Amino acid sequence: MSRHLEKILAHAERELTSAGAQRPTDVLPVYRKFLKIEEHRLRLRQRAGDGGREVCARRVDLIDVLLRHVFAAANHVVNHRNGTSPIALVALGGYGRRELNPCSDVDVMFLHREQGRNVSKATGQIIEQVLYLLWDIGFKVGHSTRTIKEAIAAANADMVTKTAMLESRLVTGDRELEEKFRAQFRAKCVAGYEREYIEMRMRDQQARHAKFGNSVYLQEPNLKSGCGSLRDYQNLLWMTFFKEGSLTTTHLVGKDWLSEPDRRRIEAAYDFLLRVRTELHYLHHRATDVLHLNMQETMAQRLRYPQERGLLRSEAFMKDVYAHSRNIFRVTERITSQFASGYSSAKTRSLFGFLPRAKPAAEHLNGFVIKDRQLDTERPDLFTKNPVEMMRAIEIAQERQLEPTPELADMFSRKIGLITHPLRYAKEPREIFRRILSRKGEVGRALRLMHRLDFLGQYIPEFGQLTCLVQHEFFHRYTADEHTLVCIDKLDALARTEDPKLIQYRKLLEELPNPFVLYLALLLHDTGKAVGARPHSEASAVFAQRVARRLQLDPRERKMLILLVDHHVTLSNIAQRRNIDDPVTVSEFAAIVKDQNNLDALMLLTLADGQGTSDQNWSDWKETLVWQLYHATTQYLADRHLFYERAKTAREARETLVQVRLGPDYAEEIEAHFDFMPDHYFRAFKVGDMVAHVELFRRFYEATCFGEGPLAPVFSWEPVPAQGHTVLTLCSWDRQQLLSKIAGSISLVPLNILSADIYTRGDNVALDVFRVSDLRGRAVTNEREMALVESTLRKALDSEAFDLSALLEQARKKGRRPAVADMEFPSRVSIENQADPYFTLIEIQTPDRIGLLHDLLQCLSRNEIDIALARISTESGAAIDTFYVTDRRSHAKLAGTQRMNALHRELHEAAFRT
Repeated sequence: MSRHLEKILAHAERELTSAGAQRPTDVLPVYRKFLKIEEHRLRLRQRAGDGGREVCARRVDLIDVLLRHVFAAANHVVNHRNGTSPIALVALGGYGRRELNPCSDVDVMFLHREQGRNVSKATGQIIEQVLYLLWDIGFKVGHSTRTIKEAIAAANADMVTKTAMLESRLVTGDRELEEKFRAQFRAKCVAGYEREYIEMRMRDQQARHAKFGNSVYLQEPNLKSGCGSLRDYQNLLWMTFFKEGSLTTTHLVGKDWLSEPDRRRIEAAYDFLLRVRTELHYLHHRATDVLHLNMQETMAQRLRYPQERGLLRSEAFMKDVYAHSRNIFRVTERITSQFASGYSSAKTRSLFGFLPRAKPAAEHLNGFVIKDRQLDTERPDLFTKNPVEMMRAIEIAQERQLEPTPELADMFSRKIGLITHPLRYAKEPREIFRRILSRKGEVGRALRLMHRLDFLGQYIPEFGQLTCLVQHEFFHRYTADEHTLVCIDKLDALARTEDPKLIQYRKLLEELPNPFVLYLALLLHDTGKAVGARPHSEASAVFAQRVARRLQLDPRERKMLILLVDHHVTLSNIAQRRNIDDPVTVSEFAAIVKDQNNLDALMLLTLADGQGTSDQNWSDWKETLVWQLYHATTQYLADRHLFYERAKTAREARETLVQVRLGPDYAEEIEAHFDFMPDHYFRAFKVGDMVAHVELFRRFYEATCFGEGPLAPVFSWEPVPAQGHTVLTLCSWDRQQLLSKIAGSISLVPLNILSADIYTRGDNVALDVFRVSDLRGRAVTNEREMALVESTLRKALDSEAFDLSALLEQARKKGRRPAVADMEFPSRVSIENQADPYFTLIEIQTPDRIGLLHDLLQCLSRNEIDIALARISTESGAAIDTFYVTDRRSHAKLAGTQRMNALHRELHEAAFRT
């Protein structure tokens, strides 16, 4: 008996025994006081740094003592003449295995011998008094009342119930009855059900992993149910019980299933995650399992992580979370993959001896042996004699699509110190590494294997710094190392994709002569984050330069590598935030990429980085913009003189084609359109678009002359499902706050605004083209939503009394859009006059909210600023908006320090209004 349990018993003897003859509910304050004092002691033990299992087990001891007193008191009151208990109080689930976090449910089963549909009145009273007291104290109780026969039937009908019962133990009451239940459970619920149960557990684990992100390295991991979570470890024990009859990992070591170092690692990992979950419950005062970004710093402080130079507390804490979760995940994944593949080697037969066995012959290959799709060494000193063989093992595994045996993985772990400075510069491993990164479509699996064996970070220490590094950035879903590997997986997938949207990328990859530099650039593109650099791309380029020297890349490869790493976000940023219809933008970007080979590689890297950030980050609209810039730059690189000539002659050629399409009846309208529209309009739209715009202008003038509302705008909605948006084109008289009212009307539906192109003709008629999507990033096709936008805007334009701002404020308070999590997000307002020869660029980054764009546009309108072009990007609750603007009075760039500062303050207030 532990000293802690002795203290609990002594305390219970003093406080609870005197209340034993009374009804438990009559002495509720006594029980509450006892529980409060003991719970305080547990908190002190948690603060003192006791292990996760120890604190959880002490909580179980506390509840056991409490329940025994409550049960004895209830039994005495009901059966005061007969001290024998008619039932057994059995602990199930986590309570049964002696692991309870502060706010976890207490699961119990009242086991009785009675026949018939209902228990006797006396037994029912005992159960009621126990349950009422637990509820009144504040416990969440999961309970059932069953005979042995009913319990066995329930277990065989439901896997979750069976799992809870296999961890059952007697708390108090009829011991003989509980022992009989345990014997029958083994005979009727375990024997003969081994294969069925393990298959169900495998399916459950696969579904659970898919539900919770399929990765250990999510920014906000679920400690209980995610990959590498507490449930993965428990799953392993439950399967072991069904074959070996034991709920400990110790039995697996003797069966060659786990190495002893692996066992120690996962035991330490499980203990750590239990301790973190306990602290999480204390922090929230309720059962919760997700480590949200906005609580990671607080958790690190509460768990006494020191503030180290160059590393945030939260980063050090999360590194430990990921490292321990990874250890659990590696072991459990090895089991599931071997089971799913039907492997039946000596390692699997011990645990899954009921599986059919195949006996392929072993293949020997230069010091290695291949058997059952697994790779092993022929002798234990292979790596010691020649560390290069470690790299060769990775290459063989890549070529043959093999997994290392547990013994080989353990050997890597023990010999990882052989990866030293001389080996990193040696020619032979360098050549093997180059071959590994040159196999299109096969690189990700090899690098993941290297990372899993802790080899990759040792050989490329610049990447090793990213291991389990949490990224406190808005768009990223994964840790830095996992994000990098996901990017490489996305690039690999292009080699065999049949997705029509990705075929163009596949062609680029197929035409790339050697993908080595591209894969290496992806591996290194975020390495600057390890040193906290802002922006990280410049620091990443410095690390890339160091790796290039070590791997002895030739000058052409070195230049390409540094360019790709240094500019890995440039293509995406320019496409989304700059006027890509402007030849100046294209020429500036072309000067960066220099040649077509670099452009192709950067295009592939941009896709992989975008898709690797999160599943939602790479939208159809973003892809459209990126391809538009890519094609314009390709034309520029092929023949810059011809590129400029096309831009000059496009206006005249398109006017002729529009005349052909519309006929002589539209001659005057076409002439006015081409005379009054600004130059950048003719670079932005194709002939078909211009035809539609001229027709829309005719509709507007007809409505103005003959319609009931002469000031009413006319609308055109064109869904483009393949690109995930709908083009809303609107024609109206130009007027004050027109754009802000359009934006507000769209936001009320609510819809996302992806971009806004604003054109005011010389005759004071405005053509505004908005690209909008629904909140799931799809084209808007709902006619009711379209009608709501139109009717709201007409009301806003017709009457000054129509308060659009108030409606937006009400919608914002209702919270129809998810708020941004409290995490690091580079919120800022910048006003720049150097980026474009004709316009001032205003860029605003801020958490998105309903009515944000309306407020920003109102601010610009109040300051007499005209908008020529707007790039509106809304992703994952963040808004990154760029406006090309001029002074309404001078039709030139904004000027004057005092005015610019005042505008900056107003925009800042509008952007960060809560």
